Amino acid sequence: MLKTKVWKTLFIVLAVAFGALLHNGLQAQTGTTNKDKMKPLSAWAGKWQGEGWSMDQSRQRTAFTVEENIQWKLDGRVIIAEGIGRNKSDGKVGFHAVGAIYYNNEKGIYEVKSFLDDGNMTLATAEFNDQGQFLWGFDVPGGRVQYTITLTATTWNEKGAFVMPNGQEFPIMEMNLTKTK
Repeated sequence: MLKTKVWKTLFIVLAVAFGALLHNGLQAQTGTTNKDKMKPLSAWAGKWQGEGWSMDQSRQRTAFTVEENIQWKLDGRVIIAEGIGRNKSDGKVGFHAVGAIYYNNEKGIYEVKSFLDDGNMTLATAEFNDQGQFLWGFDVPGGRVQYTITLTATTWNEKGAFVMPNGQEFPIMEMNLTKTK
């Protein structure tokens, strides 16, 4: 009987401890988004098509066509962007990415969570600069990958660069899109 009480007590202690850990873990993953801060991105919604190029580490350029489908979700709190790029040389999919863009109230910044068809993903930070361009990027070994989006009501230009710690930039991508819908 004493052995049963000890096991029950141990079970209750472990259950309470596990519950506390689970609660703290869930709290660490919560936050809020800001619908008003998303308004400057309102022109993004729609379908976009165009062309571009990307450069690999060996500095070989690949030309591609691209389609972007941008949708508002959760009553304007999140943008879901899906991009599919096809190599111009053979029409094969060269990249397929999905991203969620939102304003993180706790951090006071825009964030871009992107997922690639090869299984890679990243969490990038983003901001608007003084010219109204949307800058987003993430740190990588040896520097940072930085993208600059310049958007009008009907055109989208995006340039990507690898930025070294000393500020020197190397272009890695550019695309020019037109809004089709």
